[in-house]
Amino acid sequence: MPSISEQFADFATGEALKRDRALPSRMRVYALDTLAVMLAGSVAPSSAIVARTVLAASGKAEATVMAAGRKTSAWDAALVNGAFAHALELDDDHRIAVLHPGAVVAPAALAAAETSKVSGLTFLRAMFVGYEVMCRLGEVFRGSQFNHGVHPTALCGVFGAAAAAAVAMDLDRDAVVRALGIAGTQAAGLTEWRFDGSWIKRLHPGKAAHSGVLAARLAQEGFTGPATILEGRGGFFNAFSFGEPIDADRAVKNLGGEHSAFGTAIKPYPCCRFAHGAIDLAVAANQSGLSPHSIKAIDIRIYATNVLSYHRRPTNVVDAQFNLPYVVARALAYGRIGLTDFTAPALADPETTALCDRISVVEDEEFSRRYPDEYPVELKITLENGETRTTFSVCPSGDPSAARYQNGDELLEAEAERKVASLLGETGFGDRVESLRARVSALPDAPNVGEVADILGEAPHAERAKPSFA
Repeated sequence: MPSISEQFADFATGEALKRDRALPSRMRVYALDTLAVMLAGSVAPSSAIVARTVLAASGKAEATVMAAGRKTSAWDAALVNGAFAHALELDDDHRIAVLHPGAVVAPAALAAAETSKVSGLTFLRAMFVGYEVMCRLGEVFRGSQFNHGVHPTALCGVFGAAAAAAVAMDLDRDAVVRALGIAGTQAAGLTEWRFDGSWIKRLHPGKAAHSGVLAARLAQEGFTGPATILEGRGGFFNAFSFGEPIDADRAVKNLGGEHSAFGTAIKPYPCCRFAHGAIDLAVAANQSGLSPHSIKAIDIRIYATNVLSYHRRPTNVVDAQFNLPYVVARALAYGRIGLTDFTAPALADPETTALCDRISVVEDEEFSRRYPDEYPVELKITLENGETRTTFSVCPSGDPSAARYQNGDELLEAEAERKVASLLGETGFGDRVESLRARVSALPDAPNVGEVADILGEAPHAERAKPSFA
């Protein structure tokens, strides 16, 4: 029986992948979203430090760094761009795998594709394989790794990045197996950021992307890695299941016939995905004409994740991105959640803090049993006149499984394009929106990814306003 890595390698190098007609269309949406989020993320204070540190010891000029006007080694470009992609908490997310595939896979695939000078279609295939491997491994654990202080995006991400880089580099089947083995031993990422609002989470996708590119290059040169890195006695599943039951068979069940990658959601709000269902309900309440001043109390029931926080006054911007009372209060008060909601003035806003003080959160046992197949949340608003309004959600906006997208991908794609235009405009890159959209759209027929990399890598004009978020 082939190992799981060998089955992944057969899938990544097989002819069926090249015949899949649905792949380029959906992956262009994910590519446009993630590349725009990556570019926008370059404005974050944490991103400036990562770029400055890495580029100060810059390697061979092989791959583009977002908005830097320069190139560096493929693995260092993947490191920097991956950190950028996660800096604003706007990168895509897979509901059942409970991780962020784009922030890891896209930087690795882009760096490897640019260095290898392969076609745009090969880049999209590399992204797809990386998403598929990473999401399937996430589905094995279904978010349980959070219970033990480790971050699924970082841990599963090294495999997705290695698979993507391997496809972009046209590695053969045995080299792909080696790359996955080498990647697995580099898996790491702790969740201690939750307790002081520090920036380590933003580094996780970059490190995973860096490790994946390094693994593929070592494998290309003949460095060995175990074929049983996943299911082996000293492998990934045993190390990171912490003795809990996992569905290891999910990793390769109907591989090639069922695309887990296509379950990835486009995030509409720059904060923890677990809060998005509650935000949807709060935005709808605001848009119905409900005045914040008429609210006496807000009660939220939600599933347990070991990620969200429920204290009523977030202490810093990162804390606010994971704080459920804060984001619900902002959405109720202003009918939206955007980048400007995660700044010091927003955290001190009296309208918001007054609503925060009226919010109570309960983790519901039944809701928790339904997670992650569903993300159930109930928002109950009690008005000063005694009236109560209760609304409910099981799947947040942006998820392909949400009811609003059941008639096809067109609405999801349109929402992604609107998000990209708004985000790049807000972060000072509005002049690149149309060029980026056109070049990503043309990727299936492009001879290489050079034109996409060029529009992403161009340094900002000196007179450009320099916004700072998160």
